[in-house]
Amino acid sequence: MSEGVTKALDIASRWVTPAGIILILVLQSQFVSRGEFESAAEKLSGRVEKIEAVLIRMEANAETDKRHDILLADHEGRIRAIERKQ
Repeated sequence: MSEGVTKALDIASRWVTPAGIILILVLQSQFVSRGEFESAAEKLSGRVEKIEAVLIRMEANAETDKRHDILLADHEGRIRAIERKQ
């Protein structure tokens, strides 16, 4: 090998390790830590539980509304029948 190639490899080998360490530090700063993830997951879990509770109440209200619509339609039909007789 020529002296220039050897010198270039020597310089590259000296800079690869610090550059790798700096790259790892930069990548670690881009991601959340385990603690931050757990805290965000806990907050999200609480919100999901609240949403589920609201959906359960909405479903119960929808059943009540359906029953009221059936009763209303029945009353309307009876009124129409009485109006036709008169």
